[in-house]
Amino acid sequence: MYHNPVLLNESIEGLRIVPEGTYVDVTFGGGGHSREILSRLTTGKLIAF
Repeated sequence: MYHNPVLLNESIEGLRIVPEGTYVDVTFGGGGHSREILSRLTTGKLIAF
């Protein structure tokens, strides 16, 4: 069963992602938010728990 990420757009907008930044997802779950963050990174890093 897939879980649709809640408030995905609002969360991503609030992060103001920089393509070379470092981000931490401490509520990894189904990976929806992490997937979107990763799609916006070039040389940046994502650490997920």
